[in-house]
Amino acid sequence: MHRKLPVFLVGSERSGTTLLRLMLDHHPEIAFNLESDFLTTRISDDGVFPEVGDYIEFLRNDRVFLHSRFEIRDGLDFVGLAHDFLEQKRMRDRKAIAGATVHYQFSKLGGIWPRAKYIHLFRDGRDVAHSVVQMGWAGNAYVGADWWLKAETEWENYRATLGEGSWIEVRYEELIANPVEQLTRICHFIGVDYSSRMFDYVKHTSYRMPDLALTYQWKHKLCKEEIQKLEARIGDRLLSKGYGLSGYPRIELSRVEKRYLRMHSKVGALGYRLRKYGAMLLIQYNMARRLGRKEWSSRIGYMLNAIDDAYIK
Repeated sequence: MHRKLPVFLVGSERSGTTLLRLMLDHHPEIAFNLESDFLTTRISDDGVFPEVGDYIEFLRNDRVFLHSRFEIRDGLDFVGLAHDFLEQKRMRDRKAIAGATVHYQFSKLGGIWPRAKYIHLFRDGRDVAHSVVQMGWAGNAYVGADWWLKAETEWENYRATLGEGSWIEVRYEELIANPVEQLTRICHFIGVDYSSRMFDYVKHTSYRMPDLALTYQWKHKLCKEEIQKLEARIGDRLLSKGYGLSGYPRIELSRVEKRYLRMHSKVGALGYRLRKYGAMLLIQYNMARRLGRKEWSSRIGYMLNAIDDAYIK
């Protein structure tokens, strides 16, 4: 097994990254880990790595890290731990290439892996915004677009710093419409041959084969008013990425309307969290954190994680 450079799948949540990650992980030469934001979210905005002790404590309460089943080895600094996690995944799967999905602050990956490769998966922002609302993270599609805008802005800024041949962009809708063609393109970028075994994920997960019904859902799931508000916010960005607009008259939102949408979203998201976790659990978690009761907050955190796991497809 000749080890090659790591590859990272980056982009907004709800943009189809889980599907592509499953495809990549079922390639006979690629070991691809879950959403591994624990690699970047503890790095400061100016690039300072976290203190190892604090980082290890954070990892022991991170839901995705726990699902990744990585061993925290003694004697390693932060960079050493990050490298070792991917190496554990690669060796465990007995493959040549290791990779992971990162949604948040992926521009910090270069400080750990200066020569890494990147696959940027992007999807119609209206579908992402709608999906964010369905997840309960936002109370309306206007605010749901935050996830898409943040990821796309970060990628455009980071892409400008990357060397030629170190990144590739993949449109979700094209991956669904022509999966073999797009997977062949991705495999060529990574440096491996295409393998039909990438579709074996349907044998081991609840995910189905690519279905065109999963694309452009906003056209029949969002009403005219929701679409107009979304396009008032992200219409120009959609056009720049090759997506056509709905054809509805373009509108402009006042400052008061924008504030109302933000407040409406907070109320909607809070209501979703209350229904999902229950008021008492959320109150206990917030109290434990404010009081600095680490053992208590960790115990409640495990309970919240268990509920999150039950909601995952």
